[in-house]
Amino acid sequence: MRVLLVTMGSRGDVEPFVALAAALARAGHEPLLAAPRRLTEDAAARGLPVAPLDDGIFALQEEVAGKGALASVTAARSALPLLRRWLDDLATLRDSDADVVVYAPKSLGAPHLADLLGVPSIAALPVPLFSPTARFPSPMSPVRPPRFLNRASWRLAAVVEAPYRRMVSAWRSEALGLSGPTPGLTERVARDGVLHAWSPHLLPAPDDWPAELAPTGFWSLPPEEGRALPAALDQFLDAGEPPVYVGFGSMLARDPEAFTQAVLDGLHRSGRRAVLATGWGALRPTRVPETVHVLDQAPHGLLLPRTAVAVHHGGVGTVAAAIRTGVPQVIRPFLGDQPFWARRVHELGTAARPLTGRLTADGLAAAIDDAATRAGAARELAARVSAEDGAAVVVARIERVAVA
Repeated sequence: MRVLLVTMGSRGDVEPFVALAAALARAGHEPLLAAPRRLTEDAAARGLPVAPLDDGIFALQEEVAGKGALASVTAARSALPLLRRWLDDLATLRDSDADVVVYAPKSLGAPHLADLLGVPSIAALPVPLFSPTARFPSPMSPVRPPRFLNRASWRLAAVVEAPYRRMVSAWRSEALGLSGPTPGLTERVARDGVLHAWSPHLLPAPDDWPAELAPTGFWSLPPEEGRALPAALDQFLDAGEPPVYVGFGSMLARDPEAFTQAVLDGLHRSGRRAVLATGWGALRPTRVPETVHVLDQAPHGLLLPRTAVAVHHGGVGTVAAAIRTGVPQVIRPFLGDQPFWARRVHELGTAARPLTGRLTADGLAAAIDDAATRAGAARELAARVSAEDGAAVVVARIERVAVA
């Protein structure tokens, strides 16, 4: 079976697809991972076939990082042409000879490519988005509505794709030569199905979902033989007590310098060593004490097991990594589904209360101390999650879709 996997977004969006590609290959299938060019290196290093696609949208994000609201507005005007370049790159896979397409809805054009190929497609999501329930509100809801409005809040899914629908419709016609109306993502998912790529121990399926919507378990990569942390980081970790990990991934702070200073001051008040991953712009340290080690990024699977607490933005990829490694968490959410996951891991007892609003040194220090007391609960959750093999579950589901 030839499976085209298409994903778009940050590293947290791509890594589960790398895990799925690896699981498909182990099962004797032929995966092809299409993802932003700069995020395909890990898959290629594992010997997995990749189709690197245009990643100009990331260069735009880096260009405006920390430059204020006006720069962000200007960037928004430039985003649509860059996304069209992504879609045009995706159209070059029309000769991929796939039997099924598995895609992240962020990829925008993948289900339409499946239409051209005449093969089934199925969405894959690390967060519930298109499957309404009365049990909790949409993770994209900016506020927690009254319980009776929970189901209504799921209409936000249609709003997420609204800015791109006209562009995608034009691309579908011009680049793929497909006629007729362009179905929206909500319609596609309801018709074709979805793979929910999170652990039921993190968020169980509500009782008003059909069985096929049940979460599969995390899609986790097996450890790479011979892979190691950078030597300087390894030496720092060996030189003292397990540090606090601080990283906010692809998030951007309005005032990176002030945000970074609050983090450094909070770490100082906590009296703990730390590893700072600067990511894409939220953290911009210039001078740091010897108790803080700064790096661009590091593999969570290798680093987090050697830390005491993980401080991050609440992206589900980082949430999953911390859960798998049994590390208690402090989450300062920025946007989207991050507040939802921040509340959820706090409810599970494995994270401090989410940090909202302006980050302060005292607030961060108190949250780190609180999280450290939850280490036992974090280890217990990790033990339950370790029994899962979400990627293997998904391979079986894809096999059923491909032969249907």
